[in-house]
Amino acid sequence: MVQEYKSSDLDLFDKIDTSNPKDVFLKNKSKNQLMPDNHKSFNYSKKEILKFKNLEDSLTETKSRKEPQDFFNQIDIDDYSSFKNMYPHNINTNLNRKKLSVKRHVNEDGSYPSIDIHQNSKEKTEIFQGIYSEPKFLPGGDKYLLIEFGNVMNLELNFKAQGLSKLIEVANIKGIYETLPCFASMIVHYNPDDISYQDLVKELKLILQDMKENDDVVVTSRLFHFPTVYLDKWTKEAIEDYSTKIKQKQSDPEFIVELNNLDNVDHFVRVHSGTEYWVASLGFWPGLPFTMPLDPRCKLTAPKYNPPRTWTPKGTVGMGGSSTAIYPDRLPGGYQIFGRTPVPIWDPEKRFDVFKDSICLFRPGDRIKFNPCSYEEFEMIEKKIEDQSYKYDLIEDQKFSINKYKKWLKGLDYKKKF
Repeated sequence: MVQEYKSSDLDLFDKIDTSNPKDVFLKNKSKNQLMPDNHKSFNYSKKEILKFKNLEDSLTETKSRKEPQDFFNQIDIDDYSSFKNMYPHNINTNLNRKKLSVKRHVNEDGSYPSIDIHQNSKEKTEIFQGIYSEPKFLPGGDKYLLIEFGNVMNLELNFKAQGLSKLIEVANIKGIYETLPCFASMIVHYNPDDISYQDLVKELKLILQDMKENDDVVVTSRLFHFPTVYLDKWTKEAIEDYSTKIKQKQSDPEFIVELNNLDNVDHFVRVHSGTEYWVASLGFWPGLPFTMPLDPRCKLTAPKYNPPRTWTPKGTVGMGGSSTAIYPDRLPGGYQIFGRTPVPIWDPEKRFDVFKDSICLFRPGDRIKFNPCSYEEFEMIEKKIEDQSYKYDLIEDQKFSINKYKKWLKGLDYKKKF
């Protein structure tokens, strides 16, 4: 049905005279009376007029500034053939490319960095180094404090965040409700009535000093084994639906193979499933783990969808940047997808004992091992989940030493091909 204007509406529009401020206060036709004239005159002091003038000048100056320069455009993202050789499995430092490598400018969560070209050279140097010499403390409203350890995603920074979170719990500082470690930062939720922002920063700096003196951090970690159908029919359907309805794109596994200079999709499966994955943080949906490979030889990288998908199958395994995630439910998403697991990672009904303390399966510091499985095994596990007889394959509460992990890294054979 087409909406038509009533004649009274048209009369109303005709009677508006914006050149006369008093006519902006329209007549109320139902009451047939003029609304009160609130357009009163005010006398401002010279000091107030000067403040208005300075504000006007600052706004004019902001508008006249040039927009920050882009490091790359969308064509560079879509035409990845010029930068795919920069990925870990075929690094050649002598390559001479006309285009900038997108890997250099893609965050490991699959997003792109925001660089302010007006910053001074010292700040720019720090940006590209990635790890801050001293953590940054930033207020997050009146009840949260954000601590940044750097502006890149890597395990070293996440170890710091998780180590600090553990020590804060041990310190039992009055007023702190909880901490949430992430890849390169952590947020502290506190009660400002019990402890001020300034006092909280002082307490945290003392704990960080203790962390420096005690080089090793030991984190309690559980290891989960997840049966996973790689190159599955469900994610293939989601990719084809996206290509048909939203934007034509290459198959996600093939896209990852090309970006990382792997031999084929089978090689990709061997590399991706060849290591344990460290749960760095949880989000954007309850229980969704953001993970990083513990073996750097298995580190793969790929950008997110642009625009994202409208749906992703429950239990999908996907990758954005260098982070692998499991989708807890049927959700929108932007990670490149390539596998599916039947094992629930969040359970609001707490049907299984592993969820007795939380509806979310994982916690930061856990590890996940993706084990390739067949469709038959997938269906068998699904039936066990339906009748609640499934037993989670996990090793409870191991001690993960950061120092021992670093020593293990030094002994790796980087020539090994999975």
